[in-house]
Amino acid sequence: MSRTQTPRAGVVAITFHERGGGIAAVSRLSMEALRSPDGSPPRSMALTDQPRGLTFATSFIDRAWFGARVATAQATRGCDWLLFTHLSLAVVQRAIPAWARVPYAVFLHDVEAWQALSPIRTHVLSRAFVRLANSEYTARRVAEANPSVGPIVACPLALSPEWSRFAAQAPAAMTPPSRTVLIVGRMVASERYKGHDQLLEAWPDVIARAPDARLVCVGEGDDVGRLRQKAAALGVGARVDFPGFVDDETRRGWYARAAVFAMPSRREGFGLVYLEAMAAGLPCVGSIHDAAPGVIVPGKTGYLVDQGDVGELSARVVALLQHEDGRRAMGEAGRRRVLTHFTFDAFARRLNAAIAVAQSARAPMSLADARHHGL
Repeated sequence: MSRTQTPRAGVVAITFHERGGGIAAVSRLSMEALRSPDGSPPRSMALTDQPRGLTFATSFIDRAWFGARVATAQATRGCDWLLFTHLSLAVVQRAIPAWARVPYAVFLHDVEAWQALSPIRTHVLSRAFVRLANSEYTARRVAEANPSVGPIVACPLALSPEWSRFAAQAPAAMTPPSRTVLIVGRMVASERYKGHDQLLEAWPDVIARAPDARLVCVGEGDDVGRLRQKAAALGVGARVDFPGFVDDETRRGWYARAAVFAMPSRREGFGLVYLEAMAAGLPCVGSIHDAAPGVIVPGKTGYLVDQGDVGELSARVVALLQHEDGRRAMGEAGRRRVLTHFTFDAFARRLNAAIAVAQSARAPMSLADARHHGL
């Protein structure tokens, strides 16, 4: 490769499939941001072509084939460097011979690296030429739990080009009054942390004070049946809808018809759905337990609650439903925040700057370098 050529990236993901939720959305976002100057996409490699039961379960053959493709891409110089969109995927580098290995970066998300890592993962992460985190919160948690891996550079996520254009449109959809509260996320028994249960537990009080309120739970998963039964047992089944998986266009329609977005989760490393809701002019209710404070500005674009305090959650939702002017002001402030900080172009600049600095240094990026480049 000549000095004038741009190093070609390879993006390694769990899945790029549209049903892959935030995991796939971040991978697609990274792919788009790392296009070469001539518009060519990076080389893509996924562990699975589509989620299986929303758990991303794979067989030994799947994992072996995945490892072979990652090895071949490096050995044949089909790419000059790799971005692993999850730390668990980067472990494959231990099986790649040194002569075939290309430099690699790792993008860190939520709980996979919030706790002390195993020796293998610590080794793999420390060898990355740059370690990126999806938020300041994640960067801090990883650094505190794993101080030996080296500096972590925060590269906050953003909306895709399509969602960025949606945010830039005039918020005409905010005009009709609405009493719909929306939550968007996978409902999987192994991941009961997003706040569906707490919203259902709050709903009897919500409809007692706002009788026309409706809760819409967009998403799919093996826990939907249990949540339906819980809604019925609480006496609110008629006021809760589960439309299932919807594509981006349909989801934008749900946002446009809603009044409030609420996802009082405990384990969001960032929370892309908060940005989607803010792009539609919706105030957001998140939690104090994760990265939501880096997206939601309390009292300005929404509220942050203790997930365990169902009374507080109910009170915040009811307040937003009952005070239309304040709700609209918060929603518009959120939309402006998206357009200022969380557009696709802003993310692409952040990501490419972080990679370029680290590559030019030919060493892991220091915190001083990151600050100098505004990262």
